[in-house]
Amino acid sequence: METQLESALRALNGKELMANGDLEWTVCNHIQILLCSFLDEWKIFESFGEDERIRDTLKIAAPALDRIRAWTGLERVRSTLLVHNQRDKEGNPVNTWDVFNSNKIPTAYAETVLLARLAVLAIRQTRRRHYSEFHLAAQRLTQYHVTIKPQGIRTSQEAESAFQATRNKMNELVRRVSTRPRIRVLNGHVSRRRLESSTKR
Repeated sequence: METQLESALRALNGKELMANGDLEWTVCNHIQILLCSFLDEWKIFESFGEDERIRDTLKIAAPALDRIRAWTGLERVRSTLLVHNQRDKEGNPVNTWDVFNSNKIPTAYAETVLLARLAVLAIRQTRRRHYSEFHLAAQRLTQYHVTIKPQGIRTSQEAESAFQATRNKMNELVRRVSTRPRIRVLNGHVSRRRLESSTKR
């Protein structure tokens, strides 16, 4: 989680990204998804609050968490706009402005970046205060490491070749569909005629 947030923050500092509003918007959307995941994990951490050391850590991180949790609409944006393509839980379409105007959600990049930095700060404080547990958990996880087998194409050249081949197939299907015989009703009578293709060849 920390690594993903830091990577997104570094990307937002890049000159190319700052000059590309669409890309900046995309990275900030990714940050909002990560923030929701962070809050889910933090709830699990809070469940161990019977431990005095963890309670102290929760107190230390509280200012950062309070700022993030003040934006109570983060989960709604994640679920409705970013994950389910502007649809509610029932699958009904929703308007972007309705979601933003009916929930407390940051609408500026600066606030989203601030929340990401605060999440990273809370994670770092937690890891620093509980490093022995973190180190032990990391060691145990390495024991279960399994190499992920490669899948999919590996180079941009292969990707371009696959894209061109797929586009050519689709263009051929367009030609077939647009030139096949169609049923047309004329004065109550059914007749067949071949429609002229309007597709550029």
